[in-house]
Amino acid sequence: MNKYLKKMRNYFFSIIIIPVSTPQNFLDLQYKKLKPNTVSIGNDVSIRVDNSASPLFYKFAEPKTYSEISVDGKVNIESKLSLEEKDTYFQLGVVYEGSYKPGWIVRSILPEWLFKILNINKKYGVGNIDFFHVTGQDYNMDKVENIRAIKMNFKTYGSLDQDNHFAFSAKLKPKKVLGLWLRSDADDHKAKFETLIKSLIIK
Repeated sequence: MNKYLKKMRNYFFSIIIIPVSTPQNFLDLQYKKLKPNTVSIGNDVSIRVDNSASPLFYKFAEPKTYSEISVDGKVNIESKLSLEEKDTYFQLGVVYEGSYKPGWIVRSILPEWLFKILNINKKYGVGNIDFFHVTGQDYNMDKVENIRAIKMNFKTYGSLDQDNHFAFSAKLKPKKVLGLWLRSDADDHKAKFETLIKSLIIK
């Protein structure tokens, strides 16, 4: 396959999530006891953070296996994060298909936001979530956390440049992707900023 045909094939098999054409696929959720972010979904996606945190998800209508994801955005910083151990200017989480489905007893005690994520697609269980971290402080994030039986892998994958712009592409696992977690938080380390995501493409 020559380069032109390969480029055309990738284009037609790509899903352009941002600029936004399916705003109904975004789930703007809230943690029970935390001040939420202010999310605006227009052509771009804006996440305004003010000592706040809340999960924003994108749900795929039909989960499929993809090979690569790319994102482009900018952070307008009013006050900086002092640390990035628990908070972030931006992380892109990829939610993969897996075997975990909570039973009815567990479902009854789960926070609403977590229940919705574990049921992001009722046909599938949830597996690992891989987070690609954008650092503003040359912070090398490399850690694993767990929610129930779900492993969340965090790795630094990009950084803010001198204009606070970020962009990266990442290879994906050969598993069906159920959804994406667009994360910007500052409830622990306190900061005020806006994360503006201008482009998000999966193929």
